[in-house]
Amino acid sequence: MKRAKVYKEYFADATFMSRHLLDGGPDPEHEQYRIMILSHSLEKGLSYRNARPFGRAKAADLLVFLEEASPETRVSSSYSIGIEVLRSWTEFMTSCGQDGQASPIRGRLEALLEESSPWECDFRAGVATPSQLDAESWKTLAFDAFVRGRHSIRRFSNEPVSDDDLRLCIELAMRSPSACNRQMVGLRVFDDPTSKELLYRTLHGTGGVDFDTCRMAVVTFDARSLDFYGERNQGYLNAGLFAMTLVYAMQWKGIGSCLLQFGNTFAEERALATGLGLRPGERIAVGLAFGVPEPDGVVPASVRRDLSEVFSVR
Repeated sequence: MKRAKVYKEYFADATFMSRHLLDGGPDPEHEQYRIMILSHSLEKGLSYRNARPFGRAKAADLLVFLEEASPETRVSSSYSIGIEVLRSWTEFMTSCGQDGQASPIRGRLEALLEESSPWECDFRAGVATPSQLDAESWKTLAFDAFVRGRHSIRRFSNEPVSDDDLRLCIELAMRSPSACNRQMVGLRVFDDPTSKELLYRTLHGTGGVDFDTCRMAVVTFDARSLDFYGERNQGYLNAGLFAMTLVYAMQWKGIGSCLLQFGNTFAEERALATGLGLRPGERIAVGLAFGVPEPDGVVPASVRRDLSEVFSVR
């Protein structure tokens, strides 16, 4: 009976997800998430080492979403972010001698802004230079400044990460909450070239990550710790709590990191687990690239949505 309920609940999850997928309709929330995804793709490309002209098709798609946006979307944070990312992209393309590709996008963007109203924005999306603080400086930083100073780092120097620092970060991450204190989460770091390349090719979002100088890992959870149908998502929640504490601990020790989405099929996951030699029952929740940040490197200036869009009290 317990296993029958597990199948029933996973089927209900699949039905719910299928009904609400991003391509499910033209409502404002779908519009806004599409804009956010395309915007991030462009701003991430702008942060690549030795970035070259790129993204003409994505910029055109993003512009269409902005032009056809509903009134609700036009007053959202995602719309503002899309506008600012396109501005940064057209400036970048012009600086690369590709004004012929940038001009049509820029012209339509200016026309769109003239239709909307005088445009005012207090941020600039695209790329930014993160604060360069050493491990000691983070210790005296106010907590809000510490959190706001975290960025996803993809460009790493040749300086190695201290194993002692890494062990301390993992020890701190182990203080994260876990369901019934089962401590089901693990971190598997792979330094051998074969495993690193397998991870680099399999994980999503590895573009722009310095493969030669980063270390790569996966955060996993043990499915054998789960007890009943209500815990079917508990492993991913626990892995997320662990991963967030881990990257903050790394930042505190001067280690840059970038969480890499694991959006693969079950068959791909099993193949990767076999290739990496993971234990039976071990599931992969998210990937991680980390290392000592490159001095003067840039990161995507990923602007956050307005608080009013994510917070409510009822």
